[in-house]
Amino acid sequence: GCGGPGRFIVLFGCLLPLDQFLLRLGPGSMSKLGECPTGEATKIDGNFVIGVCMSVVADVVVAVALAITKLAHNRNWDAVEKRGRKPYTKLPLWWLGITLTAGGELGNLFAYGFAPAAVVAPVGSVGVL
Repeated sequence: GCGGPGRFIVLFGCLLPLDQFLLRLGPGSMSKLGECPTGEATKIDGNFVIGVCMSVVADVVVAVALAITKLAHNRNWDAVEKRGRKPYTKLPLWWLGITLTAGGELGNLFAYGFAPAAVVAPVGSVGVL
């Protein structure tokens, strides 16, 4: 079965019965309650949940990494001379931020292997807000 009674999914911190979640995917995704959806992209399985979780974690890492990179630039800025004190490539904090950014984006790339792009991309766009 795809999601009979008693099975739940956690979506953005909300516990939702899996059969109701599948019904909310859109018109025609299920012909009746408890029946598996026909489209491959609408099936909810372990890989889907792993992909969404990977995407959320990766996006949090990217957001933290961008804040660290900005902090490195702010600490390096000389307000009197209106320029950086030294090249940003010589700042360990900047390298930490860039490395975390690359790691987070790599996590997003792996998330595409578990969940469809129609799910992973919108999860990533929430970080822009």
